[in-house]
Amino acid sequence: MSLYFDNEKLFDQEGHLTDDGLYALKDGTLDDLGALEAAEHLSFCDLCLLRYTDLIDAAPACLQEPMRDLIPQVQNLMRLRRFRIMTNRYVSAAAAVVLAFVLWGFASLGASRRMAERTVEPQQPRASFGQWLDTTVSGFYDSLDDTFSNFTLAAENGLAQLQHHEDGDTSAKGD
Repeated sequence: MSLYFDNEKLFDQEGHLTDDGLYALKDGTLDDLGALEAAEHLSFCDLCLLRYTDLIDAAPACLQEPMRDLIPQVQNLMRLRRFRIMTNRYVSAAAAVVLAFVLWGFASLGASRRMAERTVEPQQPRASFGQWLDTTVSGFYDSLDDTFSNFTLAAENGLAQLQHHEDGDTSAKGD
């Protein structure tokens, strides 16, 4: 004996789903092919869809409710999507900053190189591309290092001023 509904009894002579076929669809006792045929038929037959809807509406209220709460799962998916969007924004911003530093380094080093070339005697041979690239990249890293050093120095000075200001407030309160 098979656990599945007989697909030969799924449709009547007029091509509509039988009552037994609708119950089998509702109970989940159709095999994959039967479920596919029934779903396809319901997608275009309004009469059978209305009968199937009435059958589901007549079911007890406990069967009409979802088996589990979907809100936590949807919230987790929304958090994941928000994280991905924010990550993409920060990655794009970081890429833009790096590109700006690279272009700034090339532009500033190109100008300084042109100034240096004006003072070079014409008898000296021009530097090869590899030497120029090495000079440019090392100059860029030097300027980047200077920038970070200045930033660190400014941050340390600001922290020292805050500490001094807090020390002054505590001594004024103690008086």
